[in-house]
Amino acid sequence: MSSGLATITVKADENNVQSEINISVYSKVTGIELDQKEIYIEVGEEFKINGIINPEDADEKGIYYSSVDNNIVTIDENGFIVAQAEGDTSIIATSKENSEIKAECKVNVVRKIAEDEVIFDSSLNVDNLYISGLDYNANTVLDIKQKITTNLEIQIINNKNQILDSTDLVGTGSKILIKENEKILKEYTIILYGDSNGDGKINSVDLLVLQRHILEIEPLEAIYRKASNINKNGKKPTSVDLLLIQRHILGLKLIQQF
Repeated sequence: MSSGLATITVKADENNVQSEINISVYSKVTGIELDQKEIYIEVGEEFKINGIINPEDADEKGIYYSSVDNNIVTIDENGFIVAQAEGDTSIIATSKENSEIKAECKVNVVRKIAEDEVIFDSSLNVDNLYISGLDYNANTVLDIKQKITTNLEIQIINNKNQILDSTDLVGTGSKILIKENEKILKEYTIILYGDSNGDGKINSVDLLVLQRHILEIEPLEAIYRKASNINKNGKKPTSVDLLLIQRHILGLKLIQQF
């Protein structure tokens, strides 16, 4: 049952009498999900973190954001983070309805990286800490590394935080780590539109996973919802996105990754 307004009408047929009762169904907040669980940003850099209230039809969708250490990062009421100094801290998102319901994102502030230290090929779309634009027919670790020019170390892990070998596929939720002396300086999250389960492929498995999400059987995490929004309109994925993935699989209309 979802929240909203409903009217119950009671009729007495013999006397043609009826009465109506208006009922308001209220949906409580059960959880908060942040679109990032851990980020690496440079001193002086800004980043917007997005909180999602569960369930989707909760009446109170308000979120309070706070920084554990304002000397390292500050955050405003809309989720905009500003890195003040090197160090590690956390951002806490708290439900306005229930202060016991919280979510946390670890924030690592690192040194400023010069523009020529890490150069991405123009075929990749780098949007803040997300990278899209992958060729789904050439998305191995080796393919991706060849599109990054840097003297720093590059390591790519999958959505289970397992280090990938050169021939392994890179999919939604995989991360590109830029490291210096074993220390992570930057972490980019991969989005492969249509890859709803993060295996680096676009196939019938993604249709099943997305269908289960739409039917509210098994909700997708934020990054997979983003990859399943084929229209890239920022809305939650729907049956239209299912159709677009199906058309891609059948070769009728391929999904554009930009």
